[in-house]
Amino acid sequence: MVKISAFRGYVVEQTLAQRLIAPPYDVLDSTEARAMAEGNEYSFLHCNKPEIDLAIDVDVYSDIVYETGRKNLMSFIEKNWLVHEAQPIVYIYAITMNGRTQYGVVAAASVDDYENKLIKKHELTRKKKEEDRTKLTDIQGANVGPVFLTYRNCDRIDAITQIVTSSGAFVDVVTDDQVRHTFWKCSVEETHELVDAFANIPCTYIADGHHRAASAYNVCKLRRQRALDKGVVVDPNDDCNFFLAIHFPDNQLKIMDYNRVLKDLNGNSPDEFLSKLAENFEIFDIEDPHPKQKHEFSLFLNGKWTGMRLKADKIIGTDPVSNLDSYLLTKWCLAPIIGIEDLTTSERIDFVGGIRGLGELEKRCREDCVAAIALYPVQVDEVMSIADHEQIMPPKSTWFEPKPRSGMVVKVFN
Repeated sequence: MVKISAFRGYVVEQTLAQRLIAPPYDVLDSTEARAMAEGNEYSFLHCNKPEIDLAIDVDVYSDIVYETGRKNLMSFIEKNWLVHEAQPIVYIYAITMNGRTQYGVVAAASVDDYENKLIKKHELTRKKKEEDRTKLTDIQGANVGPVFLTYRNCDRIDAITQIVTSSGAFVDVVTDDQVRHTFWKCSVEETHELVDAFANIPCTYIADGHHRAASAYNVCKLRRQRALDKGVVVDPNDDCNFFLAIHFPDNQLKIMDYNRVLKDLNGNSPDEFLSKLAENFEIFDIEDPHPKQKHEFSLFLNGKWTGMRLKADKIIGTDPVSNLDSYLLTKWCLAPIIGIEDLTTSERIDFVGGIRGLGELEKRCREDCVAAIALYPVQVDEVMSIADHEQIMPPKSTWFEPKPRSGMVVKVFN
């Protein structure tokens, strides 16, 4: 059973929430983050993307970036832009997008649960990104962005959440992307009830934030070892043994498509490419470029959308991964025809999250790519099944939306 814990959060000052909360660090590159934070000293991007306050040519992995992140976070706290809670509690964070709302419990998740695979993952992390977040987390002494977890929905947690959210919210703002973010503080009694309810949840799953979870684990191990080197054992309840997480029930989540753009056709002409595709896929005309069901894809080539349906005899695997469209597309198209075996290292392919729309795929094909392939979205139960089987999803398979913003609450452990 999983363990969540209350914590004394540093919560956004109510009147600053509209200007302060910011997207997660990994959905913006440095240029986009600079543009978003320009003229806004309150933007939390100064804390989770601190390179924006340094010269453009500064290496984003240099020590000065992490030290700037520490100084910026301390400044936010000293100026009371982030206000320390009087006591440990948990929170409810609702996100509403396109008329659909999901309610998450913000609490401290256990590093031991992560180590013991009660917090299950479905992706591998990239060494460079993991090292980056580990160093920033350690130097800041804080979790500045929540790990996005999910669990099989529980009526008791739903009932407590409904009680908490029936009263006035602490923060209720709509951000520039027209997503509504609403935040409630739980009472001490409600906090105890939620912690107790989660004690009956067998496991949770990382939906988004594998690098944040891995970095929290790494920092905990570093600090435990540093303590041992001094002859001290870290108390099991020490803050470094827990990390900031937001827990959403699986029946409220939605995964968007995660699409591919190709920079070349591996020497094939468009007609040759289509001919080779037809060996493994049924090719058909479409009006709406959005794939309608699993194992259907949409190809943008020569300014036109065309439907692709994988032939039934090509779907032969029995494990969860072998039935994923992202896996099957690589197996029957990208690898044999385009010559791309490893999606994590190839420079000939790029990925576009569904939040940007299929128009972004057409735009890329006008700019720097020659073709694009749209996929049907992965389902939440597929992600959970893969994690249960301790398998790893192919790269860039899931895009969870909407995403919680960073800066609503921070967990400091220094």
